[in-house]
Amino acid sequence: MIELGHNIRRRRKELGLTQSQLAKGIISTPYLSLIENGKALPRPDILLPLAKRLQTSVESLMGVTDENTMEQVQSLIEKARSALIYEANGFEQAHQYVDTLHKLVESVSDPHILMKVDLLEINLYEHKFDVDRYTQLMKSFEEKWENFRNDPDILVQYLRIKGNMEFHMARYEKAMWHYKAAEKRLADVTDEIEKGYIYGNLGKTYLLLANPSLGILYAEKAMQIMSAHDRWLEMCHLLQLIGSCYCYNGEYEEALHYFERILRMCDQFLVSSLLISRAYHEIGICHMKLGNTEKAIHFLNQSLDVVEPGGLPDWEIGVVHQSLCQTYLKRGDLVQAKKHILTALELLQDRKNFLAECYIYLGKIAYAENNPETFVTYYMRAIEIFEELDIGEKIARAAHTLGRYFLEQGEHQRGAELLLKASRHYGQLIPTVDFDVDLPTPIKTAQQKSG
Repeated sequence: MIELGHNIRRRRKELGLTQSQLAKGIISTPYLSLIENGKALPRPDILLPLAKRLQTSVESLMGVTDENTMEQVQSLIEKARSALIYEANGFEQAHQYVDTLHKLVESVSDPHILMKVDLLEINLYEHKFDVDRYTQLMKSFEEKWENFRNDPDILVQYLRIKGNMEFHMARYEKAMWHYKAAEKRLADVTDEIEKGYIYGNLGKTYLLLANPSLGILYAEKAMQIMSAHDRWLEMCHLLQLIGSCYCYNGEYEEALHYFERILRMCDQFLVSSLLISRAYHEIGICHMKLGNTEKAIHFLNQSLDVVEPGGLPDWEIGVVHQSLCQTYLKRGDLVQAKKHILTALELLQDRKNFLAECYIYLGKIAYAENNPETFVTYYMRAIEIFEELDIGEKIARAAHTLGRYFLEQGEHQRGAELLLKASRHYGQLIPTVDFDVDLPTPIKTAQQKSG
């Protein structure tokens, strides 16, 4: 009934008819309204004249589509979803699939399929982080499909995409709200893969909200679904999530097992180089945390070398350079650290969360170079961005460092204000790999050395 109602309303609006004009001489306007809202099912002797006035067939209004077309549509939807997550040129590849889908669904009347295709297009621009296009398409979808919330499969996909955009903007609690709302409807969802995506996104968000135990729990629930459907690409992604959870807990050796398992699976199934790149990145981070800076640098560079030029999105390249900066800082090599963080700064301009972290690392370098004013400027700039994004743990870490510095300089009021700010924000949000509270050892000046 929902499909029929959607199709009658859509076709009526295409022809520019009011409900009164369509209903005249066939049924009452209130009864037509019930039909369009999926609350009444018309008899054949009513449906036939409605179809005639709408210049279409009863079969079209009922959403009947040949099986071959439906199989092609579903196949293209799956290919586009996978391309978005796992292909190096995912956006371009998925966009081609969506263009093909738009042509194919011209003969489809099933609103469930039409809504899935519309949501997939929105998913493209959410993935690309094109906020303006995403907002425009989302508003259009909500106006076009007034009753989409009545279809659990569509509602859950819609909530996932909404959550993803909040996640990209580092608003993890808002992202969690959408994912949890979707989780409540999973019992009514028929798309098992969509359930896996929701569980995976919940796991990722719990990790970034400082709850890696729940991150592992949800990742394993998603793994069960993906394993049952032989979704090896998705399983690699979930193994990476579980590894990141162990890395967050400081269990770096355990995390390495998961990342190395991804590399073995990638070799076995000849999957995307993007997955291999991400695994190398995580392995590099583990070695950095273990103090193996040479290995860390090797694997971080491998993460860039394994993909073709242009194969990684700019922001991911920027994050790798940020990790390289962090590693060189641990080695005390300020020249290389500065080189990599300046590269990261150029690539992360549209990712405020990572951009603020670049300012933290620039501040650390300035402090080590005995440039205290520059150090303070960078840290204050980072705190402003973290506050704008409402990322509590990062506010706390940066304020903690700066507050302690001011106390050591005898500026007790400024120090106390910043430490109070830190105390208010600790225990909220913590990213998987973060900057340390401690500052590097400053370089001694010539005067200090002679003294």
